Amino acid sequence: MSISDALQLKDVTVTLPAGRAVTLRRPSALDFIDGAEMASKTPARLYAWLAYRHLLDEFGRPVFASVEAALDADGLLILQIGREAEKLYEEGRD
Repeated sequence: MSISDALQLKDVTVTLPAGRAVTLRRPSALDFIDGAEMASKTPARLYAWLAYRHLLDEFGRPVFASVEAALDADGLLILQIGREAEKLYEEGRD
């Protein structure tokens, strides 16, 4: 992953453990603020929030309309997407 791509918020395609490729929107400064608040207030919902906030469809639109919609989706898929989205928050730290 490129720091330039991260700074420009370029979408990234990742492959989940089952081999399924998904597109994620990179986090903005506002995402960092909202994510920290979500993690402190309702940590059990963090991966659903990450999927809601970052998972994009093939047209670049958000897949989920709300955290609740992500909570209603397949739990294992949300866990995998959440883990991959979480990695985007660590880009450039090394």
